[in-house]
Amino acid sequence: MALTRSDIPDLLIPGLKTEFELAYRAQLQDSVADQIATVVNTSMPVQKYGWLGATPPMREFVDERRPSGLSGHTVTIEDKVFESSIAVDRKALEDDQLGLVRLRIQDLAGRVAQHRHQIVVQALASGGSATCYDGTAFFGSSHPVFGGTAANKTSAALSNSSLSDAMSAMMVYTDDQGVPLGITPDTLLVGPSLMWDASELVESPVVVWKPTSSAGRAATPYKNAMQGRLKLVVSPFLTGGDASKWILLDTKRAIKGVILQQREDIPVEFAALDTASGSESAFMRDRYVYGVRARYNVGYGLWQAAYMGGA
Repeated sequence: MALTRSDIPDLLIPGLKTEFELAYRAQLQDSVADQIATVVNTSMPVQKYGWLGATPPMREFVDERRPSGLSGHTVTIEDKVFESSIAVDRKALEDDQLGLVRLRIQDLAGRVAQHRHQIVVQALASGGSATCYDGTAFFGSSHPVFGGTAANKTSAALSNSSLSDAMSAMMVYTDDQGVPLGITPDTLLVGPSLMWDASELVESPVVVWKPTSSAGRAATPYKNAMQGRLKLVVSPFLTGGDASKWILLDTKRAIKGVILQQREDIPVEFAALDTASGSESAFMRDRYVYGVRARYNVGYGLWQAAYMGGA
């Protein structure tokens, strides 16, 4: 039997699924979420993480090993279900407006990747009021450490001095036995309103000293010691009440400040309600529905790997 134009929409479904997969993989190549969060794949809806709060330092092997067990601190992350759906008139497909439909499918893939970025950044932005594994606020001033407490936040606005103070503070964080953890901040996360100030601080090759009227000397350029030390990440999700916040991160560690937990056994799913699936919408209203569904969530990792300012 010869094909008719009404057969075209159903025949396109495999191609649109492929279009979605390709677009989604392309989006993940430069994913902000994957850069600043630890991505954990799991097959469990609820995952409990037992923290190695006192990972022992190396010591000379003299008599026997002295293993250190898991600490009593745990973090539990339960996944959530997220979706996004679009409706397409059947006649749009029959009339060969496929380019427009493909663009919408590609945009749908972009929405998934963007949402992963959003929830990771929003978790960081909310870290001043959310607790982490040690029972205190993720960004707080009283984290229990060897010999006392430590802070990973400041109310200071973004500047050369506040940024350098934060970097120095992170680099001397210790483990439960007082040995430095070796934290090395490498990323500065800001919102659009701080983008240009942050760019001058960490990307400009020189800093120009701006004199006051009483200084009695001209402006003098000198080498910017911050240049090349930090990667700048600008997120559109640090706006509104979070616009003045700046976050310093160590993203080279296996466990970062935020954990993005996603289901490996239930991958991001692209599905369609069309004539072939017996969709009521397709039959009664001549509309096809395309949607994406995913299961993931975020939680807090090591507070030592993150420092917030401007809050």
